[in-house]
Amino acid sequence: MQLKKRPVVSHAMDAETEQMERRSVVSERKNEEAETSQLESAAFYERLFHDFPSQPEDAVPTAEEVAQQQRKEAVIASVKGAVSAAEQNPSSKKQISKRVYLQRKAERLAMTIGISLIGSIVLLLAAVLLIAPRSTISYEENRVLAEKPEFSLTAFLDGSYTAGLAEYYNDTVPFRSKLKKTISAMMQWTGIRDEEDTVFFGNVQQVKKKETIPTVTTAEAVSGTEETGSTMETTTVVTTTEDPNEEPPAEIGDGIILDHKRAICVYGGSFSTGQNYAESLNAYQEALGEDVQVYSMVAPTAVSYYLPEEYADYTASETENIDHINHYLQGVKPVDVYAALESHKAEAIYARTDHHWLPLGAYYAAEAFAEVADVPFAPLSDYDTATKTDYVGSMYTYTESAVLLNNPEEFTYYIPKNQYTTTYYSTSFTEPQEGDLLINIDDYAQSMYYLVFMGGDDKITHVETDCKNGRTLVMFKDSYGNALVPCFTQSFENIYVCDIRYFDLNAIDFCQEVGCTDLLFAMNTYSATGSNESYLESNRLQ
Repeated sequence: MQLKKRPVVSHAMDAETEQMERRSVVSERKNEEAETSQLESAAFYERLFHDFPSQPEDAVPTAEEVAQQQRKEAVIASVKGAVSAAEQNPSSKKQISKRVYLQRKAERLAMTIGISLIGSIVLLLAAVLLIAPRSTISYEENRVLAEKPEFSLTAFLDGSYTAGLAEYYNDTVPFRSKLKKTISAMMQWTGIRDEEDTVFFGNVQQVKKKETIPTVTTAEAVSGTEETGSTMETTTVVTTTEDPNEEPPAEIGDGIILDHKRAICVYGGSFSTGQNYAESLNAYQEALGEDVQVYSMVAPTAVSYYLPEEYADYTASETENIDHINHYLQGVKPVDVYAALESHKAEAIYARTDHHWLPLGAYYAAEAFAEVADVPFAPLSDYDTATKTDYVGSMYTYTESAVLLNNPEEFTYYIPKNQYTTTYYSTSFTEPQEGDLLINIDDYAQSMYYLVFMGGDDKITHVETDCKNGRTLVMFKDSYGNALVPCFTQSFENIYVCDIRYFDLNAIDFCQEVGCTDLLFAMNTYSATGSNESYLESNRLQ
């Protein structure tokens, strides 16, 4: 029996058949997708045409309908053209995205470079401000700048060390004077305000005025005889003045009102600090005894005479604070400077561009003191005069106002004609060196003319005069007291001038050592009722 052979199936044929089947399936899928796409396109055009219904075949279109049909066809043609263009250029979207991407990348790069450049400048400036030598004296403001505090655990924990360190770095910026002048020049580029405008600088706010509150006390007083035993009630009204200020008093330059070319510091005041000032002076009087008379000269500033009435609510009353101080003085003689200057306020007694009084104002205040102290006093005719015409002082430094810069004032000072010698010492009363009481300021900047008086504050000055009356005046002062000194060369035989902020001795011992007969505390209200008051006690006790 002959066996039948099975047909041999080639594996290659099987593979080919399988590929053909796959192609058939793919082709069918493509056809289905194309069909679906056509259906979707048909649905799209159907929705598009829905707003443009076709006319019935038997209807005769009007001219308006024909125009509408033409507009419809134009819209359809436009849409088809856009779709066709998109289909022919499918990569356009990607190309647009790429352009946007490159543009944004360039913007980010430019921003990164700008930030890096600014950051580098800031870091370089910070390094310079940290490394460069720091300023120690501000000649424009006529003061020694803040000193770096010494570290202690107690000071660090109570916050006083960090506060002092912040004040030190803020107050002693390297190139301080040049930076201020540069900023001032830049401020002028923004435009100059009208000279009649009123402008506020710094912290200028309405202040709560001191309130006088009457308190009534009732006591029983016995009258008549024991037989009648009648009684009578008496009522006593006592007025007390409350101090509403809970914050520390304002300092010179904290708040300034510029009005009609005059810059005026608004005053904060503090009754409690003023009382401390009075009690310190009482302690000096008690320690020095009857052989020495202590005087209190608290000088008002320009705000008491020149602040317009409409801004009265922005300052506390200097006269009220001075009266409050005088109320607590015991054996210490007050000098009424306010009244002495009131009758001369039409004269140039205070600077418009500086926070100090002018030498003429100091002269009238010195005259009031000489009357209280019962010493001779020379008239202005016994002085030579010198005048600078371009004075622009510390108020310009504080405000950087072009109005002040462009309206300088005269600075006239008075030179005694009598004979005297001046010796300067360190703040510990060592290293004597003879010099001039009135410094030559011909080469000084226009903001530094007030330094004509002894060249500043950080020294002890001794003036020996030809007034042989056996009276020795010791004056503890702030910078207001500097302008007083030339006025006393014909009133006292010896004058010792010490700044309360720069004195390294025990004040009581010093007064006894130099043979003090008259001790004058001469300072403005900001010192007597502000932070400088604390120096009085430290000088007395150190």
